[in-house]
Amino acid sequence: MQRDEGEEDLRSARALLDAAGLAHDAQVLTGPVAQTIADQAERLHCDAIVMGSHGRGHLAGLFLGSVATKVVHLSPVPVTLVK
Repeated sequence: MQRDEGEEDLRSARALLDAAGLAHDAQVLTGPVAQTIADQAERLHCDAIVMGSHGRGHLAGLFLGSVATKVVHLSPVPVTLVK
């Protein structure tokens, strides 16, 4: 069920990338989100991770915990956050 939902969520992103002629490799993974992203970047020998953030302030991220913040701390490669 999670994989099906993930595939559905990726459909519009894939369409945009295809229309722009950009090569991409989208994968649907399960597990603890931040750790799974960091682990996958290491497995794939990525040079960097680029991901969006919800734009929460520093204080909200501190109290709520943020996937993006966790990825920054766990990642073996540089992480660029896009607001």
